[in-house]
Amino acid sequence: MSIFTQTTSPEFFKQSISEFFVDPMFLAEDIRGAVTVRTDIKGTEKLNKISRPSMITKPKVAAGFTPTGAFTLTYQDITVKPMAIEFEQNGREFWGAIVQQLLATGYKEDDVEQMKNPDIWNKVMLPIIAQSGQQDLVRQMFFADPYHELFTTAKPNGTVDENYSGYTGFLTHLHRDLASTIIPATQHISIASSVTAVKKEQVITYSGGTDTKIGVTVNGVLYEQAFEVNATTTVANWLATHKTNLENRAGINGVIVTNPSGAQIKIVSKYGGQDFTLTYSVTGTGAFTSSGLISPVKSGSLAVDEADTTLEAMIDAMPSELAEFNPVFMITRSMYRNLIHTFKKRGTDLADMVMLNGLKVPSYEGIPLLVRPDWDIWIAASYNGILPHKAILTTQKNLLFATDGTSDSEMIETWYNPDEQKRRYRVQYKAQTTYLHKELIVLAGFAD
Repeated sequence: MSIFTQTTSPEFFKQSISEFFVDPMFLAEDIRGAVTVRTDIKGTEKLNKISRPSMITKPKVAAGFTPTGAFTLTYQDITVKPMAIEFEQNGREFWGAIVQQLLATGYKEDDVEQMKNPDIWNKVMLPIIAQSGQQDLVRQMFFADPYHELFTTAKPNGTVDENYSGYTGFLTHLHRDLASTIIPATQHISIASSVTAVKKEQVITYSGGTDTKIGVTVNGVLYEQAFEVNATTTVANWLATHKTNLENRAGINGVIVTNPSGAQIKIVSKYGGQDFTLTYSVTGTGAFTSSGLISPVKSGSLAVDEADTTLEAMIDAMPSELAEFNPVFMITRSMYRNLIHTFKKRGTDLADMVMLNGLKVPSYEGIPLLVRPDWDIWIAASYNGILPHKAILTTQKNLLFATDGTSDSEMIETWYNPDEQKRRYRVQYKAQTTYLHKELIVLAGFAD
């Protein structure tokens, strides 16, 4: 028999949820200044895109009217994915570390009643958790990648990293679509660094014998293929079986595999500076030999005045349509610091400040500059420093972050467990990102 003597507390009201959790996590300026946030998407929604007709005004030379022009309706789906935060706090640690000053007023360290106090919990703990959640939300918003892997000695190891695998972030969309030419190469500007990045390359050649199978292990994952006919056929079959899955792995830290000729397999890092592990085996009398090894070299700091050169080139490459929609730059801190050095050297001030969402931000040729030092942190920490300098020129309305986070009454749960003397706290929401128009975006630093 179960006897319930403890009620869930504090009793959160919509006002307190919005004030202490929803606003800082989902609606903070750190998000709103860069992207459009949709807070009402529960599952899959179609995003309609309507093209504007042109050349619709004609000379009137006869009675009546002749319809001219048409709208083109296209759409894409966006599906939000479930995410969760779970947190627990012991009463002694809560009082001792955060509100120790309240002990002087008579509170007990493990006082169940005071751990239940909504006012204390809301004003002290809830904002801290919300701010931490918001920072993690922004990280995932830009960097989330279902294929991102954990690293062993700075190389992917075949294990998907759950810190990034929940949904697909903006930068991941842009990397993939530029590589697949969905975003035209004319809308990408290369960035020069003081040290030019070099991709790792290696070629292995299979010499067949009396064999049953071959095995190639790339970044910790074994890819096997049964021997068939001869070495060339076996390698061709290996590529047909494994190429797609292998190249989908590890995001920008992955590899590309090709067949230069005959029974050869060539492995190349997707981007300069990334290393990979490669071993191979033959079950039988055949063998692999290695050749063409090129060691990886990472990009260095930006070349002198490179940020100035890059941003100017991005404006030149900007589609005319983008100029109509209040474009903004988002840049890494490395780009911003390089730009400051350029202005200092010229003895001029940095570009004029402009207002964006009620805040003063620097600008370049009148276009707001949103500096993203968090990009530098996560590129270095989680992407092995590959393609470290980045810039995006787009409009806030073009980048869409979708969530159900402000309308789900069950998204926040909190209760106190008197047996363990811990308050439990859980948040669940759904999230996904997309960009709407490839025509309204210019990239820099997204390719070697």
